[in-house]
Amino acid sequence: MEAAERLALTMLCSEILELRLECAQQSEWHQQVLTRIEEAARARQPIFALLSQLVGIGDAGSFRALSSALPGGGAGRAHEEVFGCPDGACDRGAISVPAGPVPRCEVTGRPMRLR
Repeated sequence: MEAAERLALTMLCSEILELRLECAQQSEWHQQVLTRIEEAARARQPIFALLSQLVGIGDAGSFRALSSALPGGGAGRAHEEVFGCPDGACDRGAISVPAGPVPRCEVTGRPMRLR
């Protein structure tokens, strides 16, 4: 997987809940494009071009705009246990409360792996 696609999938996985909420308040076109993005992401097909259409960006370096443009984007917090993508397709990291449930991938629904 090329770097731009990996970055796009990482950003999608990290912010998909906020993106769903935001698109639900937008036009039907936005909702349809997000549906296509999610279907392609689950199938591990390229999503960069679709995500670029949805948020109006042009190159991989601009994906930082995705996290700053959506609600809930933040710096996060450090933790001893970091979970990663179930199949290693993206670089998203997730944490859970101690002895809490294992985080799940918001794209595939599968449990994430402990890194």
